[in-house]
Amino acid sequence: MYWLGTAADKTDQMGLSYSSDLVHWTEATPTPVLPRRAGKFDSRVVEPGPSPILTERGIVLIYNGADDKLVYRTAVAVFDRHDPRQLLSRSEAPIFAPEKEWEKVGQVPNVVFVEGMVRHGNRFLFYYGGADKHVGVAEAPATPDANKR
Repeated sequence: MYWLGTAADKTDQMGLSYSSDLVHWTEATPTPVLPRRAGKFDSRVVEPGPSPILTERGIVLIYNGADDKLVYRTAVAVFDRHDPRQLLSRSEAPIFAPEKEWEKVGQVPNVVFVEGMVRHGNRFLFYYGGADKHVGVAEAPATPDANKR
């Protein structure tokens, strides 16, 4: 399970744990499996979004990140399918960011936060929160690799 943990410095980073009974969990790594990156769009918060997708090339995880000004954006990380601790690749830039007025103004400004994902034909639908006030849906085409599960 990929999960959000808060460090002593008040930054939020992603951990990984495993369980044989879904009641008792053990952390899989002594450090974050997907750490924050200073100066980037995910410099303060890195947390999992929707359930990961297992493909032939790896475990694809859509994640949400926030910078030091707490602007939330969405990105992609890929982990090794045989060793979920091993990060293979990660977005250098976000794939989704606040653009619309209702994503920028609300209970918490400048937030898009993807939490649900559904495959619908040849596209993915991403269900997300906007400014912690609204729910939206965005879509992206499915890549050929998405068909190799």
